[in-house]
Amino acid sequence: MVCIVAFVVVLLGSAVSARYRRLLRRAWGCTWRRVTFRACDTTFRDDVKSSILAPLATRAPRLVRPASIAIEVVAWLLVLSMILSVYLLGRSGLNLYVYGTCDKQSAQSCSLAAEMCSIDTAPGFAELLGRGDVIGAVGAEVSSLAETIAAVPSRLRTWDAADFTPVAPTYLGGYRAGLPTAVEIMDPGCRFCAQLLENVHASGFTEANNLTYLVYPIESETGPRFANSPLVARVLTAVRLHEQDRAALVAAAASVQTPDWFVIERLFTGTVADGTAAQTWMNAADPVAAQRQLDAWLVEAGYTPDDLAAVHALADSPAVAAELERVRDVVENDIRTLAIPSLIAGGSLRSGLVDVDTLRGIR
Repeated sequence: MVCIVAFVVVLLGSAVSARYRRLLRRAWGCTWRRVTFRACDTTFRDDVKSSILAPLATRAPRLVRPASIAIEVVAWLLVLSMILSVYLLGRSGLNLYVYGTCDKQSAQSCSLAAEMCSIDTAPGFAELLGRGDVIGAVGAEVSSLAETIAAVPSRLRTWDAADFTPVAPTYLGGYRAGLPTAVEIMDPGCRFCAQLLENVHASGFTEANNLTYLVYPIESETGPRFANSPLVARVLTAVRLHEQDRAALVAAAASVQTPDWFVIERLFTGTVADGTAAQTWMNAADPVAAQRQLDAWLVEAGYTPDDLAAVHALADSPAVAAELERVRDVVENDIRTLAIPSLIAGGSLRSGLVDVDTLRGIR
């Protein structure tokens, strides 16, 4: 391993000094023999070690042998660390290409990724190793890498948002024939979903696209990432199903804002009575107060007591539970995103917050 380390040093040194370039051919020859599992050029290896040990040999000859062994150990450690570094760099680059983040276990911690709320995945190598589960850690790493490689073809495809619309879809600003469909994957509690809605309005995105959504409450090991997101998801889904049964409103959907989008607008851009941002308040509210606020927004959108009763019944129904489970399966197994929000539009999947300029370019 000494000759491999020496090759790296000589390679770097040769970039700035002709003195090292004379050794580059010998260093490469020795390195090539080592990586092809053949014996190294003993002369070159000994020359390298001798140049390192020569000062020690004149002062403390008895330490030469231990030092020679130490050099071999350090060389092995350096080579292994280089291999590990190259692997981690390659894995991070592949994750960034496939998922939009270099760290699958903590997507939002990657400085190269867009701003996002990350979807938690199974424990990774480092976490399992920290628990003392070496076999599980290795298995998780292999499985994670295989999953990422298997997802590469999906990122090369042309994404058709119409394939991922929810049951009874509604569209921001109403559906307009002739415009392409766009789908946002959102969690009602994620602040970047609120920011994306502001960007959508600022960019005029809905003037060129029919925007609908899949509501996906992020889950963690301890429960929902945002406590009231499952409640909001049930209500939004129930409202869409309720609107599907109101033929007159559906027929007019091209010109009116549907109640579910009214709630989303209030949640993401509005405030509550004390001036607190509605989303911030909703994330901290108890379920009873949260339901009361959702009802108030629906009443503001034009719902009657009978409409509210119907939505309440639907929100607790098997139909809504089945739709939310179907959406979860689509997000995790078909779309395979790790970022909330994600946007399918213009033939591509974009992970994380999309800026105004990018939205303007999607047609």
